[in-house]
Amino acid sequence: MSSNGTAREERSPHDETPASKRRRIAFSCLDCRRRKLKCDRIYPSCTRCQKSGQPQNCTYDTEAVDTLNQSSGERTGSARDFSSSGGLPRAVPRLPSVARSFAGDDGDEIIPTRQPDDATARLYAQDERIRQLENRIIGLERITNGNGRVHWPRSTRSPELTQAELNPSLDPREAVDKESMIFRGKGFKTQFYGASYHMSYLSHLPELRMVMKDMIVHHPALARVQMELNNAKTKGAGQEDTIPLHDQGLASLVPHRKITDQLVQIYVDNFETTHRVLHLPSFWDEYAKFWSAPREARPAFVALLLLILATTNCIREKGPTMFRGDSSVERETAIMWIRNCDAWLRSQSQKHTTLIIFQLHCLSFMAKQMNSVKRKRIWTSAGTLTRQAMSAGLHRDAHIVNLRHGTPSFKRVSVFDQEMRRRIWTTISELELQADLDRGMPSMTRDLIEDCGPPHNIDDDEMDPSSEQLPNPRPSSHFTRSSYQNLSRSSWSLRIELTSLINGPNSQMPYEDVLLYDKKIMQCLDEIPHWNGHESLVSRILLQIQLQQLLLFLHKPYARDEPWGSRYDYSAIVHLRSAMTIIDLHDQLLSTGNSFLCLFRNDGLSAALSICYNVSISSPKPERGLPSRSAIVQLSGDPLQYLERALAMLEDKIMCLGVGLQEYYCVCAIIGLLKSRMSQDQSRNEEHRSADKVTRMIQRVLATQDNYSAAATLASLPNMTAQWKSTRTMGGKKALSKKQSKKAKLAGGEVDDAVEVDEEADDQGSHEVYVSQYQIEKHHFKHQPQQPI
Repeated sequence: MSSNGTAREERSPHDETPASKRRRIAFSCLDCRRRKLKCDRIYPSCTRCQKSGQPQNCTYDTEAVDTLNQSSGERTGSARDFSSSGGLPRAVPRLPSVARSFAGDDGDEIIPTRQPDDATARLYAQDERIRQLENRIIGLERITNGNGRVHWPRSTRSPELTQAELNPSLDPREAVDKESMIFRGKGFKTQFYGASYHMSYLSHLPELRMVMKDMIVHHPALARVQMELNNAKTKGAGQEDTIPLHDQGLASLVPHRKITDQLVQIYVDNFETTHRVLHLPSFWDEYAKFWSAPREARPAFVALLLLILATTNCIREKGPTMFRGDSSVERETAIMWIRNCDAWLRSQSQKHTTLIIFQLHCLSFMAKQMNSVKRKRIWTSAGTLTRQAMSAGLHRDAHIVNLRHGTPSFKRVSVFDQEMRRRIWTTISELELQADLDRGMPSMTRDLIEDCGPPHNIDDDEMDPSSEQLPNPRPSSHFTRSSYQNLSRSSWSLRIELTSLINGPNSQMPYEDVLLYDKKIMQCLDEIPHWNGHESLVSRILLQIQLQQLLLFLHKPYARDEPWGSRYDYSAIVHLRSAMTIIDLHDQLLSTGNSFLCLFRNDGLSAALSICYNVSISSPKPERGLPSRSAIVQLSGDPLQYLERALAMLEDKIMCLGVGLQEYYCVCAIIGLLKSRMSQDQSRNEEHRSADKVTRMIQRVLATQDNYSAAATLASLPNMTAQWKSTRTMGGKKALSKKQSKKAKLAGGEVDDAVEVDEEADDQGSHEVYVSQYQIEKHHFKHQPQQPI
């Protein structure tokens, strides 16, 4: 008989003391018991605690540990876990395709259990912690000079250590979890995103992933409208193969002057106060010549003009947005311009590179980023663009060329070219650094020696190609179109170093260094001048956003550590307030009707995930008797209010571009998760409301689908001037022969009996567009010889 039976037999029947119920040993960890979730009982930390990013908080009942110790001799060589099976934990369920795109889940995942080293689990855990501390000290000594401070000489930088190198005794899975990253795929078809990639937050938010999964599983209406949207995708004008055009044929793609003037002015007001590419007086002179004689314009300038239009085509004032599938008509038009200009640029000889070639490369990159074209290739494209600039020596002081190869009377690189080289290099390096942060990669220019200096804080009309000397720069308190570039270079070394440290293999730096970098960033924020005038708004906001973004990722690792203590409360406060400040800054610009930064950057989703990240670790733990960080969230502001504003930012992006529905779906899930936490009994209703928001947004896109017609679309794109019209007319309309109609059909167009679109009259007079003739000209120019740039 068992010991329990013996105890009952020895009990006296006259004993009046009631029998006490024996407490059942709880083998699950305390955190899973509190949350009433199934625990796989892996020691020293279960799978759920590992995936939540807090394995150090996984604790077990001492009786359970003692029971394991007693049975450890009987189960020699078995896995050290509390599960009855004694084998591997169950596989994590595979998420549906929509949620899996965010969660980085490519299939079932098996986490290996840890093998025992010592007789008891408690001694094993203590011995492992001691080894971890010893190896960490050894690793830190390798990257320091012994004085406790990290030292990175520019010429002899020590190689960075991975978590496995710093802690050789760590479980490989635990070492990888310390790196906040996304690494998925199979074979050679894999994708890697580092710590500053916004979706890396999802690895620490398992509850959000579950909500995103439930929104699909429990709401079939959402899956149905998503299927309808996928079926509505049509191969539009922007997705066709590149139109074979002659050099002069690019001019036929330029729209009316009224529309062109509007788009060019939007570009000048936004890009030419932040990412300088043009010398405006020279541009305006050639722009006026283009409209006086479009056929005589340089093909390179026409390509430049089309790329300028492509960057701003989606943010101009227009009527209701129409869509083709999940892409707006304006975005499809911009893509068509980009592809034709890229095709023309690739066909040009690289022997005679001029300023306009670098301008075209920069504008093509910015146009693709504004229109979210090939977003996964943005980082690789930024690296290619940077290498092109480095191969031309834009990062070096061009005055060296004059000293070595010039003469006092002849300079190989004029002062005007030197200033434009500085502007182009600053623009390219800023684009590359932002692409590094968006992808979660260290910067490729971290150890680069550059001595070209920042662009001068001067106005464009103070210099021209014939200038022999540049004027003295204005003070930083005086705003010019080059003020952003001039000031951003003052924090360049700090930003590029932090980007590499944040996205390095050992991203969690010592907290003393975090506070030191925090102080430097705050100093840079204080040095931003308070310019007056509406023209300086974009520059001032962008200078603040790029520094607030660094604060966000700098404090991210420590914002989740010791959430029930007070050591890292400062990091939690700064992390949360930086996310809220970024949303405030975007709101400030959006309130003026300017959605430039909203489309050019992806700060809305990143800030929303940061807020969810903070709120999720601020939940109280009453069974531990420790205070929570909920007071920090309450004092910082209502998180739901900021999340709703971030959702409005993404809604504006969808209505401009059509893309961004996945980000919108993610933020709706965040709002539903936080609202369900505030009212536990209404959790299912909040999930239903979030799914309804996404469903209504997709239905809104489906309700404004464009009835695509190749003839009508092509008729709305080019502004065919009188020089391009055929002289063959009949009754004021084009008369096409059967042969011409057949050529037009072969070229991909649609020919009606009389296809004619009357366009608005501009300063050059009324222009008429004939689609069939346009298609014939495309076919005719296919094999024509090219003209020089």
